[in-house]
Amino acid sequence: MTKGEHIKAVWHRWDLYVINVLVVLLAGAVGAAIMNWMNSTERTSLVARFPVVRAEERAACTREFSSQISGLKSTLAAREEMDKRTAADVADMKGLMTTTNELAAYTLRFLGDRARVNDQRTAAMLKQTKEAAAAATAAQKSTATVEQKVTDVAVKADEAASTAKAVDRKLDRATQPTLPAKPWAGYRQ
Repeated sequence: MTKGEHIKAVWHRWDLYVINVLVVLLAGAVGAAIMNWMNSTERTSLVARFPVVRAEERAACTREFSSQISGLKSTLAAREEMDKRTAADVADMKGLMTTTNELAAYTLRFLGDRARVNDQRTAAMLKQTKEAAAAATAAQKSTATVEQKVTDVAVKADEAASTAKAVDRKLDRATQPTLPAKPWAGYRQ
């Protein structure tokens, strides 16, 4: 076999495979070209839309952040208002504390005065009690003396009464003097 025949025989054996490979390569190249065209079209549309999307995203971010900023501003205003109210409340509380301190000082002065008056009363009562005890002791001594004197006087009175009874008995036993016949002057019947 000659060289040309040999090539033909080899070609005849391999031609189907080579053609299939070439068809597959051609199909792959056509598919790649179509995909590249589709991707470039999509890329072009995306690139064309990119400024629009960016503007929409910027607007959305601006709206979101402006709402957050306005929320923070309102929070700040509310906090400032609360701080003003707190400052006013603190001033009121200072006034109330001053009033409370004055009331407490007045109450303490009142209670101190009352305690002083009670102490004076207690001291006076103790003094009176001591004086009464001393007077009772003196009175008890005087009473003993008076009782002794009363006893002495009673004894003397008993003696006088006994003497008077004795004299009375003697007088009862004594004879009556005779009455004058003529009544005494000044007696008229």
